Amino acid sequence: MEYNLQTDSFCLNLDLMVYETDALMQVRVSSDGFAGETQMDINVKEMDAFSKKLWNIYESLNGSAKIQEWYGYQQFLEFEGDGKGHITIRGMICSHSGSGFFQKLKFENRIDQTQLRSFAKELNDSY
Repeated sequence: MEYNLQTDSFCLNLDLMVYETDALMQVRVSSDGFAGETQMDINVKEMDAFSKKLWNIYESLNGSAKIQEWYGYQQFLEFEGDGKGHITIRGMICSHSGSGFFQKLKFENRIDQTQLRSFAKELNDSY
């Protein structure tokens, strides 16, 4: 399943392949011109909790939702509502290139609550 969130300055694409209790999530991020792509190994139950918390942020404008690898580089994606209709998105993704070099992208951006709706709804409806 593929999920997309796109604004003028931020783009997040999640593509999940689910295997019973675990999932491999392809993550593509572009934030103010910086971009990266990686894979995260996540637990399906944690993805379910993340999607519900994300929908709650959309509805209430408050709270946070975070999905994270618990081993390896502990890559993560986090959404946080400020109570005023702004959602801060932050995260850290890593990758080893074919040449063996290590890459790390830390990002932070802000979107409006209305820009979160379809992304949060699709995730919430799927889990």
